[in-house]
Amino acid sequence: MNYKQTFAILLISSVLGATPVQAADFQQSYNQGVQKLAQGNFNGAIAEFDKVVQSNPKYSEAYCLRGQAKAQLGDFRGAITDISQAINLNPGHLDAYNLRGTIYAETGNINAAIADFNQTVKINPKFVDGYYNLGLLSYRQANYKQAIVQFDQALAINPNLADAYGNRGLAQHALGNRKSAITDLEKAVTLFQQQGKTEAYQETQTLLYLIKNRKL
Repeated sequence: MNYKQTFAILLISSVLGATPVQAADFQQSYNQGVQKLAQGNFNGAIAEFDKVVQSNPKYSEAYCLRGQAKAQLGDFRGAITDISQAINLNPGHLDAYNLRGTIYAETGNINAAIADFNQTVKINPKFVDGYYNLGLLSYRQANYKQAIVQFDQALAINPNLADAYGNRGLAQHALGNRKSAITDLEKAVTLFQQQGKTEAYQETQTLLYLIKNRKL
């Protein structure tokens, strides 16, 4: 069960107050940072985003993406510092709240994670990842009824979110609702197969078998 991180990565079209040469350098560094981040070259991405924030210390997106790269390298303190700066610069930065919430959740700061995920759905009530992540936190805290409500909210926005069906099924199972659990897990299996997510498909098939045969 993993928290959802969906990023809308921006491409720079202009830099206010910069000369044409400065703007070109700024854009090149940012775009190279985005590319290196996507390639898994996290140290390289950080170096590029360093150049961006040196050129424009108020560019929130560069802090957010540099924070993402740092998190991938296990530098969670540095990641939270960068992402918090992105939020200070842009209090409506949805991706930054979601990313910081994910880091808080993975490092055990549950209350801070809940606050950040709640903020994402406050900014955008249709933000599916926010509801899903809240559901996952509730599940991990054994608050299964609340988890089901939050997975319901995620699925109302995206009815093809296989992970939400799977985890809602596990929450139903934890409450003793075997029939509902099987229905949800069967739906998750179907969607994972359609979406080509082989590993998740196989894992969910195994869970479904165990529950159907009362071995779990």
